[in-house]
Amino acid sequence: MIWQPPTRELDPLAALVHEAVRTQVFPGEAFGFHLVAVPGESWRETMLPDGRPVRIRLSASPAAQTQRERRACAGIHVSGEMVAGDMGYRVSADLVVDLVTRAVLACDSRLEAVGRTRP
Repeated sequence: MIWQPPTRELDPLAALVHEAVRTQVFPGEAFGFHLVAVPGESWRETMLPDGRPVRIRLSASPAAQTQRERRACAGIHVSGEMVAGDMGYRVSADLVVDLVTRAVLACDSRLEAVGRTRP
């Protein structure tokens, strides 16, 4: 498999989800959005470039171990909730991580709108 650059740029909300999922699995390795822990809560928060506040709460659980190109890999499932502005979302993602290099080889993330939040 040969690495190829993305064919399209992610919108800011999708980019935030990818960053939140990645930092849930590898805390302290942020490179895009600065997600700040909310004291006394399990939420992390940040701002989108358009000024909307975002709160996200995720949890990770192990999935099946696999092999990719003769390399040992771990599957990880991440799920949780996110609020962006006044809209609520359900987040889920499946990652494949190389156990030696800790590189994320695949990240299939899904964002499902669940409705507006109450004021």
